[in-house]
Amino acid sequence: MKRKAITLMLAGVMAVSTVSYGTTVWAAEDSVKDNEVSNAEDEQITLEFINGSAEEQYVAWLDEVIAGFEEENPNIKIEIQKTSIDSFNQTVMTRFAAGDVPDLFSFSANDMDDMVPSGYVLDLSASANMENYSDGMLDTFTKDGKTYALPIANDFMCVTYNKSAFEAAGIDKVPETWSEFLDACKKLQEADIVPIASGFSEQWVVNGTSQTVYCAQVLGNDGPTLASMVDRTNKFAETEQWKGFFTKLQDIYPYMNTDPFGTDQNTCYSLLANAEAGMILNGTWTVTNATAMNPEAELGIFALPISDNAEDNVMPMCPPESAVAVAAESSHAEEAVKFLEYMMSPESASLYAEKGAGIPIIKGVDTSNLTGAFKDAADIMNSGEVKVISSKSFPSANEDAFINDVSEFFLDGCEDTDAALETLDTDFDNLVQ
Repeated sequence: MKRKAITLMLAGVMAVSTVSYGTTVWAAEDSVKDNEVSNAEDEQITLEFINGSAEEQYVAWLDEVIAGFEEENPNIKIEIQKTSIDSFNQTVMTRFAAGDVPDLFSFSANDMDDMVPSGYVLDLSASANMENYSDGMLDTFTKDGKTYALPIANDFMCVTYNKSAFEAAGIDKVPETWSEFLDACKKLQEADIVPIASGFSEQWVVNGTSQTVYCAQVLGNDGPTLASMVDRTNKFAETEQWKGFFTKLQDIYPYMNTDPFGTDQNTCYSLLANAEAGMILNGTWTVTNATAMNPEAELGIFALPISDNAEDNVMPMCPPESAVAVAAESSHAEEAVKFLEYMMSPESASLYAEKGAGIPIIKGVDTSNLTGAFKDAADIMNSGEVKVISSKSFPSANEDAFINDVSEFFLDGCEDTDAALETLDTDFDNLVQ
């Protein structure tokens, strides 16, 4: 999905999985023997970490993490190699092909099919850090029961709100049911505050708003996967959850800003940041973008409620796409794993949130120094009130048809949900013929 002006990125680490390890002891002695290194305390080791992220908050966090690790491990130095994200994959693959293997580097879910069968990535399944992730959160980095990378953060589709706007409208708590959500919209409107800022002049925003609704209403509500809609196993007009999706769009349409298709998303970020709008329905990148408009803005996030039973409403979240891995052919694989575990610890994740680098998904984050949306996210993760869902994005051709049809639904005043469902079915049918 085309989305944010500011991308929250996570560097990763990669390794060739010819050995496996326990918490501190390498198990496959024969595999390690050729690259075995002394663990003498006075031996100076340098680990190379190829990092493709130039995001200011991320770099500040990583620098502090490295400083802390090196202080605790004076014989280990972390050397960062910065590489442009545009050439990152080519650079890494060229290094591996030449046998010039880095110890740590960025790794994405898209790398699993190529790098894991090639034996490039170290199996991290025995890491003590595994218990810090909610069930299903590591699925994208797991193959044949083995996990090959550890993430620290993720974006998820949610409601970002301005706490000052809520207070001005007399809303004293985050909506926990659909009725409460609509009531909050009404109160904001009565207070001359735009309830839901929507910059539909940019097509990705139509998609992002839709994803926020269908991730909760369909994917997080036991509905069919998007893949089953694409291959036509399931039909939109025959699926209760998709009927509910269009009904909810119908409900929230009157609470959007005037002329959403004539409004860009940066304008919406500004409205939210300055309490002229109460909410934006989109990804967690909204927090960073709105804060850039007004660093003093008091923002929070919550899961879009889709039921009038509060217990049914939890935060839907896809497994992360970016992580950190260790190269199996690293001559210092044990030390690289040690740094990776330090980097992905609850303490480092707490610092990650404090620096404003992104939304950590690691359990055990200390929320005492966090504020606003980052505290809300950490509390959600610590509480376990997360439902892992399947991919939130349609393939590009289907996504284009989806955005077009939902846009037409909005432009027609959200009047005919049955016609919208039938149009989607027709367009998706045509794509498989």
